[in-house]
Amino acid sequence: MNVSILGRSLRLTTGRVIAIGIAVVGLVLLLLAYNANAEIVQIGETPDPSLQERIDQLEDERDLGVIAGIGFGFLGVFGVAVLGEASSSRRVSEDEMIATAKYASDILSALQLPGNAVYLPAKHGLPRERIFIPGGKGPIVLPTALSEDLTLSPGKDGSSPGVVLEPLGLGLLNHIEKNLGSSLTGVGIETAEGTLQMMKHGLGILRDFHFKERDGKTVMRVEYRDLLEACRNVRKEKPDTCRQMSCIGCACLLTAAARATGKAVVVESVDNSKDNVIYTLELREW
Repeated sequence: MNVSILGRSLRLTTGRVIAIGIAVVGLVLLLLAYNANAEIVQIGETPDPSLQERIDQLEDERDLGVIAGIGFGFLGVFGVAVLGEASSSRRVSEDEMIATAKYASDILSALQLPGNAVYLPAKHGLPRERIFIPGGKGPIVLPTALSEDLTLSPGKDGSSPGVVLEPLGLGLLNHIEKNLGSSLTGVGIETAEGTLQMMKHGLGILRDFHFKERDGKTVMRVEYRDLLEACRNVRKEKPDTCRQMSCIGCACLLTAAARATGKAVVVESVDNSKDNVIYTLELREW
């Protein structure tokens, strides 16, 4: 949800809601301090001991209210301005995520490419990572050589055994590397996972993610945060998107795995029946 403050649109993140609450507490304390001061002025100078005691009490309330009110008010305003500022809406919007997923699904369907995605590292003629979508669901045969301008490889009978495209998360991955001043090339998947925490704590795109080894396979668990509703929308309307042309967050992680390991990341299966999406991957030498 977005609100407009002084002509500026702000996203109501959880942190900002808390910050607004703190600012309201500060305002209430300042109002109480004002009321206490108004009562002091109304009483004025008096020889009455009971009224003098009341004035002392009001002065304590006024001083405490002013100090605490200014403190809470500053903290709240600062929080509203800062918390959630580096949110995912700067890099990715829900509409963008849904639209790109639908376009990708429609294109692959039109080309009749039912195979699972393979995220290729920058090797064998590729200056940057690519995603390969094979034309069948059988054993995956990786391309032996590629070039920057190759996108479609038609077969002898006019069919298409595969298409090579740019992963949706490549730009986001490059953005993370640039901001952190750290290259993920060849660092290994464990180190890459640490760097990619920016997607949780800096950009707010993901709620959580993990890479784990299980029975010789690599399992990746992903759950979105700010874009969770968009993720649900895509999984409901285009469930094959996850295994063929993943949305920007998952694609960023899968592309990072290819960059960090120098291996082809083959998506063997995806369980996207719940918000915690589970990818079963094979890291294949290429």
